[in-house]
Amino acid sequence: MKKVLSFVLAAVLAFSALSFQTSAVGTFEEWLQGWENIDNETGYITLTPGKDETEMNFSWQSPLESLEEYIRVGRKADLSDASELEVRTMLNLFGSEWTHEATAENLEADTTYYYSYTINKVESEIYSFTTGSSESTTVLFVTDSQIGRSSGTQEEIYQHDTYGWTATLDSAFSKNTGIDFILSSGDQVEDSYSEEQYTLFESPEILRSAPIAAAIGNHDFYTPNYSHHFNNPNDNTFSLFSWPAGKGYYFSYNDVLFIVVDSNNFFPTANRRLIKNACKAYPDAKWRVLMMHHSPFDASGADDIANKFAQFTVVPFIDEFDIDICLSGHDHYYSRSYMIKDGEITDDVSENGVYKNPEGTLYITQNSSSGSNYSGFGDEISEYCEFALQERRTTYSLVEIKDNALTVTSYHADTNEAFDTVTIEKE
Repeated sequence: MKKVLSFVLAAVLAFSALSFQTSAVGTFEEWLQGWENIDNETGYITLTPGKDETEMNFSWQSPLESLEEYIRVGRKADLSDASELEVRTMLNLFGSEWTHEATAENLEADTTYYYSYTINKVESEIYSFTTGSSESTTVLFVTDSQIGRSSGTQEEIYQHDTYGWTATLDSAFSKNTGIDFILSSGDQVEDSYSEEQYTLFESPEILRSAPIAAAIGNHDFYTPNYSHHFNNPNDNTFSLFSWPAGKGYYFSYNDVLFIVVDSNNFFPTANRRLIKNACKAYPDAKWRVLMMHHSPFDASGADDIANKFAQFTVVPFIDEFDIDICLSGHDHYYSRSYMIKDGEITDDVSENGVYKNPEGTLYITQNSSSGSNYSGFGDEISEYCEFALQERRTTYSLVEIKDNALTVTSYHADTNEAFDTVTIEKE
C-alpha cells in the first residue's frame, strides 16, 4: 500500500509540474505550434545593464565562418540616424561559435532606442528598448529558470521549461509597466556546457527589449559559457580565484547600487573585494541591493551545504557594507526572512509589512520561474524565516524603489495574484 501511495503521489506531482494554466503567450498547446522556429533559431541577442543607467550592453553569437558582425543603434524607428557600435569578438569553444559584445553609451532617460544586428552577415529585424525614468527604479526578480531540468524526453523537457520561462516573463510584463530590467539569481540552464539550453533561455521575445542581469548559479559556474551570453559591467575586480564562468559584477541604476556575487566562490576575500569595490565606485547610492544564487537564511535553515557556506563567505560583508536587501534562488521555493544582522534576528519590527529604518538586511529567496523543478522546506520553517510558500506554481517578484521606500511584491505567475509584500523605508 505504501508503494502504491508513493507512486500515486509521484504521478500527481509529476503531472502538476508538467501542466500550466493559460498565460499571456496562450496555452502550452498554442505556444507549441511555434516550437520548431524556436528550437532551430540561433544567435538570439541578449541585453544586459551597463555600468549605470546611461549604458546598455549587448551580447550575441554567430557561426565560426562569420567573424565580423555589427550592431546599429538610433532613435528613429527606421534606423536612419543609427550609429554603429564598436564590437568586441571572442571565441566560444563550447558553442563552436563567435561571441560579439557591444555597449551603447550616453543614453537618456525615458527614451526609446532602436537597434539591429547581424548574424552571419544577415541583418536582423529592428528591435527597440526604452530607458527607464530617473525618478524611480522597477526591477523584475526571478530565478532558476533552469532550462533542461524537468522530466521526460529531452524535447519534452526543453518544451516544458522554455514555455514556463516564457510564460512567466510575458505574464510579469503584461501586468507591470515600466520594468527597467530583470534580475535572475542563477541557474539559468541545467547544463552550463549546453548551447541549446542557453539559446532556449534567450528565446523569449521580451528579452530583445528588456535587459537581464544574471547571477552565476551552481549549474552555471563550471564552464565559461555563461560569460559568453552575458555582457556584464564592472566584472574586472581582481580575484586570486574565480570559476570558469567568471566573476561577480556591479552596476548603478539611478540611486540604487546592484551587486551580483558569485556565491560559488568560496574565497571570502574575493567576495569582500567585490562588494567593497562596488560601494567605493558608487558611494552616493541610497540603496544597496545584493544578488547571489545561494540563500543563507532560507526556510530550511540553510540545510543545503552551499547555503550554509554562504553564511561564512558572503554574509559578513553584507553586514559590513550595510546591504539593504539580498535576493537569492537555489531553493526552488519562496521564502522571506526577518531583518538579520550578525547572524541574528534584529529588533526591527514591521508594521503592516513596513520596516522603518531597519538595522539589518532582508533576505528574499524566489521560487522557480519556469516550473522546471520545485522543492519543499519541511513541516517547520527556520527561525530566521518570517514567511515561506511552496504551491508548486511559478512565481516572480517586482522590486520597486522610489525616494525613501523599497517595496518587494511577489506574485503567482499564472494568475498575477500577489501573495507577499514587504517594504523598507528609510530617512
